[in-house]
Order: sequence, then structure tokens, then C-alpha cells
Amino acid sequence: MTLIASTAAATATLVTASLLTAVTAQAAAGCQVAYSVASQWPGGFTGNVTVTNLGDPVSGWTLRWSYGAGQQVSQAWGATVSQSGGQVSATNVDYNANLATNGSTSFGFNASWNSSSNPAPTSFTLNNVACTGGTTPTTPPPGPGGCTATVTVNQWTGGFVANVRVTAGSSALNGWTVTIALPSGVTVTNAWSADRSGNTGTTNFRNVAYNGQVGAGQSTEFGFQANGTAGTLTPTCAAG
Repeated sequence: MTLIASTAAATATLVTASLLTAVTAQAAAGCQVAYSVASQWPGGFTGNVTVTNLGDPVSGWTLRWSYGAGQQVSQAWGATVSQSGGQVSATNVDYNANLATNGSTSFGFNASWNSSSNPAPTSFTLNNVACTGGTTPTTPPPGPGGCTATVTVNQWTGGFVANVRVTAGSSALNGWTVTIALPSGVTVTNAWSADRSGNTGTTNFRNVAYNGQVGAGQSTEFGFQANGTAGTLTPTCAAG
């Protein structure tokens, strides 16, 4: 990860690669983000962001970052931008929702700052997965036995829906349990196609009668709704 910044124009460039939310098995995903402050004046500045998709085509995206010095976005173009505290979310508009492999799009915004410090964001997430470096398959291959689980998240202010895919390994499943460590402040309010044990912290989701038997290499899905911010969810799957 490389960040270059100057004080007068407060220009910063952040280039990194990230995982995108899982879409199809073995889909490759990654992104590159360039953030810059095009102009700055006492109490305000204009920012520009370019997002480049390095992985498989993306249909719909949300870019997130955090400000640590009280910056507040007031206006945006080329994306729908919202802010809660220091957390900023920029979602595509109709004309730039689809990004082909190596395709890019740009958006801009006006924001306020404290006229003392205007540091650039140090990290970004794309579709709720942290930019960690590398272009990587988004769905792990099924293991030699047991099962794997992947999650996709649709986040909005104050809540989200998560869809979880359970995939059998080389042997058929006769029952499964997925465990997810929920971040602080997240409370599950509803679940479907799975029996839930708990609603905060480490939460278990077990198959229901109609989706417990999964053929080798095959998949089934369940979902849940929760209050709070999903962040990065890492599910684990156990057979039986």
C-alpha cells in the first residue's frame, strides 16, 4: 500500500488491491483506488476519487473510507455519498454501476475540514471487504471434506442483510453449522433458511430440515438481517 501526500494541495494517492464481495465461485477480484484533493481553501476542499476494477466484472459497487480529522462531505457528483461520523460511503449511480475488468470510473465531492489538518484516508473497502492487496479468488474451493462458507453483504445506514453460501467439499453433507463472529454493535434481528443460536457476538446458524443435505461440491444458501455495521464477516462451516 502506498500513500503520497502534500500539504498545500493536500494531494494524496492511494493505490491498493482489494477483494470484492463473492459473486461466483472462483471469481477473481481486486481494485485500485486513487484519492486526491484537487483544491483546498480555509474550511473546505474538493476531492476526486478514481476506482479501477482489477478483477472480474462488477455490477454495482460501494466504496467506503474513514476520515480521522472531522472532514465532512457536503456534496458529490458521479456517486451517491453519505457520511455517518467519520465513516463515508460512496455508491455508484446508474451510469457507472458496471465496471469491466480493468475498467474504471471517477467521482468527486466537496467537503469541509478544520483548516488545521486534512489527512487523506489510509484505507478503503470495496463492497464491504477491506483492501488488503492482491487479486484473489473470492470463493475458496471446497475442501477435501466438510464444508466452506462465504458471505455477501448489502449494507445501509444502521443495518444490513447478509446472504451466506454453504458449499460441501468432496463428501455430501448431512447437516451443517456456520459460525460468524459478529462485530460489536451488531444485533441479528431475523434469519431465514437457518436456525439461529444467539443474536450478538459469536452466532451459530444451523441448517433447517429442507437444506441440510447438500451433495458433494454443491451449495445451499441462508440469510439474516441485522442492525449495525457489518464490517468484514468471516464465516466458518462445520459438517454434521
